[in-house]
Formats: sequence, structure tokens, C-alpha cells
Amino acid sequence: MKRMLTFWCCLLFFICAVSVACKKGDKGDPGNANAVQYTFGTQNLQTGFGTLVVSTTQDTMNNSAWFVYLHYQSLDRWYALPGQGVGGNTTYRVSLGYVGGKVNLYIDKNGPGEIYDQAKVVRIYLNNTLPGGRIEAGANQQGLPNIDFTDYLAVKHYYHLP
Repeated sequence: MKRMLTFWCCLLFFICAVSVACKKGDKGDPGNANAVQYTFGTQNLQTGFGTLVVSTTQDTMNNSAWFVYLHYQSLDRWYALPGQGVGGNTTYRVSLGYVGGKVNLYIDKNGPGEIYDQAKVVRIYLNNTLPGGRIEAGANQQGLPNIDFTDYLAVKHYYHLP
């Protein structure tokens, strides 16, 4: 009998502790719950435009912010797109399209292009945008946190990406 009473008391305590700790609508610490990083190998942009392909839903494509970064190994630098590449001889832009269950991120260029040893795409699913372009306090105009998205290392650090 005493064991049964102890069991029910422990169970009741556990249920109370869980219900108090987890309330609907609580926001946790900043982390990577809504951020995903995709890594790609060498990108030879001298021969034309590049395409980075990510499998996801169209809803995720439409409700996410997409950031593309290129790494130039000999300088150990990350270049954020859109923008200029290494040496400033080529300007890049990025556009998106959805075909057959995949997001195609097209990298177009104006200039000779360069060869980068890798590319990374950071996708952040936005769940705090409001109608009429209004956003939560402390966020920038796109409903994202106030970090420098042109700095890959800052994005990586903020979202605890590998």
C-alpha cells in the first residue's frame, strides 16, 4: 500500500512539474529551432550561373528567409549574396524557384565569376511576421533578429550552426 501511495505521489509531482514548466506560447533562448544550414561543395561560377537545390515544401520556401554564402579558400573569407565576390570583379544575385518538391536557388552573375570551394545556404523559417508589414519589437524589417546577415560567422554563431 505504501509503495502504491509513493508511486501516485511521484506521478502527480511529475505531472505538475511538467505542466508548470511548459506553457503554450513560451519562447526559448535564441537557437536553431527555425534555422537550417545546407552545405554545398565547389561552385565554379566562371562557367555560368550556379544552382543550389534544397528539398523542402513550397510553404517552407514561401515562409522562409534564405541566405547564401560563398567561401573563398585562399583568403578564408565568406561572401554574402547578393553582392560582390572576391576581388570585386563580379556581382552576384540570387533568385528562387520551386520545381518538383525542390527549391532552386539560382546564382546569377555580372562579371567573369570565380571558383569558390564551398557554398552554404541558411534557411530561417519565419513564424513572427504579421499582416501589414508589422513585426515584433527587437527585429529588423523582415521579422528577423538584429544580427548582420551579411556576416556568415555572425549568423552561424547566433543560430548555433555547425
